[in-house]
Amino acid sequence: MKKGIALISTLFVLVLGISSCGRQNGTPNNNSSIKEVRFGSFSVAVDYGPYLIAKNQGWFEEVLEPKGIEAKYELFQSLPPINESLATDRIDVVFQAAPPAIVGKAAGIGVEIVGISSTLVQEILVSSNSTINSAKDLKGQKIAVLAGSSSHYGLLRILDNAGVKASDVEVIDLTPPDAKNAFQTGQVTAWAVWPPFVEQEEIAGTGRVLPQGDAYINSIMAVRSKFAQENPQLAQELVDVLERSKQWMIDNPDQAQQIVAQELSLSLEVIQRAWPRHDWTAQLTPEVVQDIQAKADFLLNTDFIQNQVNASELVNTSFSQSNQQSQIIFTDPISLLPQLPIFPTLIPNAQ
Repeated sequence: MKKGIALISTLFVLVLGISSCGRQNGTPNNNSSIKEVRFGSFSVAVDYGPYLIAKNQGWFEEVLEPKGIEAKYELFQSLPPINESLATDRIDVVFQAAPPAIVGKAAGIGVEIVGISSTLVQEILVSSNSTINSAKDLKGQKIAVLAGSSSHYGLLRILDNAGVKASDVEVIDLTPPDAKNAFQTGQVTAWAVWPPFVEQEEIAGTGRVLPQGDAYINSIMAVRSKFAQENPQLAQELVDVLERSKQWMIDNPDQAQQIVAQELSLSLEVIQRAWPRHDWTAQLTPEVVQDIQAKADFLLNTDFIQNQVNASELVNTSFSQSNQQSQIIFTDPISLLPQLPIFPTLIPNAQ
């Protein structure tokens, strides 16, 4: 597992170097030289609501089309291709959780977190008929989670707070579709994941969540550093669209929920259940930056990255309304265990 991670990091660096050779360094672009802005997002997540609504309502196009710029959208099904696309200038703006941006930064890829869509508390699912009632009861159990994700960090933090060591559980690295199958067929006891997967299990009666911990998911907006440096005004306008969308969602929750359900091809019931779990007023406050630093330290301590990442260098608050306070209060990050158990594969070809 560690060798594979090291290989991915090496490939990122090589790809970055090759792509840099083909470009003139430090040459500023004006908006008229840009033909398109490429947006990306990972998997299915309700916390992408502001992005999905802005896309649905054509608000990115309102900014771009008068400048002769086309908006293009791509959905990624796994995390490595996102950083590969950033490294090779094939994507400009990404909506995802913080860890993939941390991994990219550690590999030498120019990426900056410039905005935040929402924050939410990490949940852990267990079977609806399980006798497990708290995180401490997970000792000795198999738990599914996407390795290196915010949910992975959140799972180990929740376990640590409950006095359960990482070596006391068997953590299985699975993508959400594979984890869903493993959870529903009883191959794993618990599943650490994000909405809408949590709500789908709750509504189906197949799962329930354990009492909440204090681990948070930060759903962020990241951009290529060179894109932001060469087009600061355009980058600012795109962050402004994100903030506009968040405020519109707060003012029009019923309509916003319908749009998000449509964009994600999910039932309205799932979205309505997930909605209160998200803080749409979130900003890039010092507390959020501190939480991102805790995740960067976690990824380093567990060998998912080889280089230290300073969150203050990864997060660029100059584009955001950072003086506004988020409603969520974060506690000080804690130290997690330096070793992570090896991930066995329950399901063939799981990523």
